[in-house]
Amino acid sequence: MKSYSTRFFKTVSGLYAFYVLALGPACGPKSPEGMDIGKYTAQPHMQVRTYGFDPKSFLASRIGPCPDFLLGALKEMDGREDYRPYILKPAEKRLLLDLLASLPAAMRRAFQEKLLGIYLVENFTGNGMSNWVLDERKKVHAWIVINPAAFKKSLSETLTGREASVFQGDAGVRVDCGTKYPGVLYTLLHEGLHAYDYVEGVTPYVERMVVQATKGGQGEGASWDVWAAIDKPRPEADFTYRDKLHFYGLGGGAAIPAADAAKVYEAFKKTPFASLYGSLSWAEDAAELFVFHHIVRVLKQPYAVRLKGRVVAEPMKDGQARARADRLYEP
Repeated sequence: MKSYSTRFFKTVSGLYAFYVLALGPACGPKSPEGMDIGKYTAQPHMQVRTYGFDPKSFLASRIGPCPDFLLGALKEMDGREDYRPYILKPAEKRLLLDLLASLPAAMRRAFQEKLLGIYLVENFTGNGMSNWVLDERKKVHAWIVINPAAFKKSLSETLTGREASVFQGDAGVRVDCGTKYPGVLYTLLHEGLHAYDYVEGVTPYVERMVVQATKGGQGEGASWDVWAAIDKPRPEADFTYRDKLHFYGLGGGAAIPAADAAKVYEAFKKTPFASLYGSLSWAEDAAELFVFHHIVRVLKQPYAVRLKGRVVAEPMKDGQARARADRLYEP
């Protein structure tokens, strides 16, 4: 993985991250809870020292149940009391390690140096999430949370569920990514790219709060690639229905009638995005480009969106999305 070069412009899939980005990224020095940014980042779960982090430790040793202090913060954030730390089965941990080994070398190095942990949380809302944490010098580190339910569904089922959630009723949409991999592949790739973006800066920033906490807001007005702002594509990249994409029942629930699904994909095919979800913000765009490039080009799996059995989109087969992903990804 590499950051975009200057030639290619300037260099959470957790439900909470989606809520922040799609319904309005933080736009001032306040946390989502309304706390002053200094007080917010001073909380134990926002400080690297709380995690007992050793960058020389094996990455495998950082994969496991969520620590109690972070679990408590997640429970409070989501208003859930049923979140529980999950102990991986040996086969599940081997799978995660195999998937991590398939990542680009630069990404693995960044994880070795700055990824605090990959934590498993049972009953977690959504497939997973990632978040940023600061050390004493305000250097950004990150962690990833995975819902272990993602081991029980196929990759195609996981992505189909997300895609179908934007439509009112059954649109007959299916995302085909083969049958070889479980849904946890998507969680690790998507949240992994967010974590990498937090610590290495693939995009200008993953969320505005990081800019406030580390740079006092300097650079918050950036643009990037096909984006005029973090959640506003340039006019030539925008498309009909994009502002009505509400996933997983958030934002007031599904807003697009199932009967309009064909029109949605006809408009989407002309865009530079790898998925509908990737059109929500530049952070999600970068993550989705990475996810589907890795699935198709590295793991040699298919990626097609079908509507009532008919292929209506293959973003990584040709077109703008594939070209953009090729520039983002370094095998």
